[in-house]
Amino acid sequence: MNIREHSSQFTIYIFTQDVDAGAAAKVQLSQAGYDAYFFQDADMLEQRLRDTPPHILAFSTAGLQGALNDFVTHVLGFNDDIKFIAISDLSQFNILAQYNEHGFWDVISEKGESLDLRILWAVERICEKLYLTYQNEQLFDDLQAAKKQIDEVHAAAVASMKKAEDAAAAAARDAIPVSARLGEYRATESKEDLVQRYLNNISDIHCIYFKFLPSVRSFVATHANGIPSDKIQGVGAQLDSGEIRDLASQLALGLVPPHFSQVLVEAFHFNPPKILPVYANGGLEGVFVYSGTLDEVRRHHLTEEFSLFSLCYSHFSLEKKLDAVEVQDFVTDLFNRNYYMKTISEELERGRRLRQPLSVVKVAMDDFYEIESSLGEAVRDELLKSLASVITKTSRTNDVTCRTGVNEMAMILPHCSRKGAALRAERLRRIVEGTSFLNNGMKVSISLGISEFPTLCDSVQALDETATKALLHILDKGGNKICLFKAQENHKPEFEVTE
Repeated sequence: MNIREHSSQFTIYIFTQDVDAGAAAKVQLSQAGYDAYFFQDADMLEQRLRDTPPHILAFSTAGLQGALNDFVTHVLGFNDDIKFIAISDLSQFNILAQYNEHGFWDVISEKGESLDLRILWAVERICEKLYLTYQNEQLFDDLQAAKKQIDEVHAAAVASMKKAEDAAAAAARDAIPVSARLGEYRATESKEDLVQRYLNNISDIHCIYFKFLPSVRSFVATHANGIPSDKIQGVGAQLDSGEIRDLASQLALGLVPPHFSQVLVEAFHFNPPKILPVYANGGLEGVFVYSGTLDEVRRHHLTEEFSLFSLCYSHFSLEKKLDAVEVQDFVTDLFNRNYYMKTISEELERGRRLRQPLSVVKVAMDDFYEIESSLGEAVRDELLKSLASVITKTSRTNDVTCRTGVNEMAMILPHCSRKGAALRAERLRRIVEGTSFLNNGMKVSISLGISEFPTLCDSVQALDETATKALLHILDKGGNKICLFKAQENHKPEFEVTE
């Protein structure tokens, strides 16, 4: 995604005693479209935090007059959703890393060139994640609302048919019950199929569907009813900048942009043309166009059918969006087990083709259920999230980390032998052992089980199960260790792996 398209929605504060650095960062962010402000005076910063808390606060640790903990606590008192970027000497990284549960998303070295560009880069990454998080939450809410609306429109459509005064129109609508038409829409597999199904359900009306292409400001004909396909091929209309600017308000009033209207009149004799806009996920996707000379009965049938189509189209779009959202575990922000099984299958087949090893490391927190029962689920989830963050930050670019159980995370390590996986696991165990979690500096330890294809097993199921067996074995032995699965005596690897 291009976060610059949404940058104006985010407010960024920069707080530093270095006037040149602060001003340069403010200019760079403003040029990128962000609502950016630079503060050198702590009192002015506090006043603005009280009046209008930002999304992100980038601050220099050298300019703090008191303790870092007091500063962070004070800022979060205005709004606990503020995210922090610390501008500091990297020698303080270990101290700053302890605050990552309190909104610290990045640490930038105050030394070196292009500090303003590095601040912009960090802001862009944070805003991308914030925007996707807000978007996913909105998608879920919209899906629930759409499901409720479909039920309501179903009931309303049935009631409308029962009360229809025009016997001929009622007979036409009753030929296929609403429940059956709803089932037909839900059975479609693409947006194009949905459009064609709608046109089929208004088969006695000449109607054309134009897809909207915002990148070229154009409507292009793709489907038609009652008009030969060769007559719509290549037909479209490009809008000027003024028409694009007023497009939303014109469509809301049922008006057709002048350039588009001219094409409809000249090519299809729709005089006057009428329009039904199709929206999905807050954006215009296309329009159905028909003649304004339709009689009352057919116009009523077309618009009633369009109400049912619109809700089904919106519901379909939201479901497709949520297919992508559903691969994430929302406690840890890692991928979930479904994504894990899909990825491990793909990576094993790729490793088999390339004759490269694939390792899996299963990770579990020691004393997990004791922590949960004594400190509660909220603390448990915070610890899991912090552990997931440590694993992600210490992983290679092509490693994939997933949450595969209540107290289980799995690292998929492509092109990594069992020896490399064991070294990686032991390094992670030591990092976690030496890390302080939560505000009180809580210490936790982890256990890790390791398996590898092809040396230790020969299939996706076996790779997953053997890593789990190794993990459970070391947990039974007291934990805080790694365990490498031992292959069966009769196991013969498909190919040799060079350590």
